[in-house]
Amino acid sequence: MQDYTNDAVKAIMADYTPIQVKTLMHDHNEKNFVHHQTTKEIVDFYAEHNEDIHHWLLDDNHAYEYYATAMNAYNRAQQLCTSEKERFQVQNEYLKDVVYIFIATIAYDLAASHDMLDMSMDEVENYQLAKELQHAKTKLTVIDGGKK
Repeated sequence: MQDYTNDAVKAIMADYTPIQVKTLMHDHNEKNFVHHQTTKEIVDFYAEHNEDIHHWLLDDNHAYEYYATAMNAYNRAQQLCTSEKERFQVQNEYLKDVVYIFIATIAYDLAASHDMLDMSMDEVENYQLAKELQHAKTKLTVIDGGKK
């Protein structure tokens, strides 16, 4: 897999397991964005990575359509707000939409780069277990001083 310099992409790659990625491929329900559930988690992620997120979504042909639609809806909804409280709520929904579009895009890219698009969930679970086992073996080798 190519090395990404985008810190937002690295954060998603570090947070989401292959099983979580595969789940997102089949169901974009909010509950499946497991590391970005609360408004605080979403706003914190956005605050730390907003430039990377926006550049990524502007450059991705498929995600851009969703991103532009969300931005258009946000702008229209802002015009209808009658209080700062409403504006704040609309802004939080927009940030959630943008972060979720970004995560879904990265999940697809991860699945494609690891040949997981056509794998069954069982195959992805086995893939993840094999990775975890390899990581545990490597960790034990280091702890044991490299003895075999």
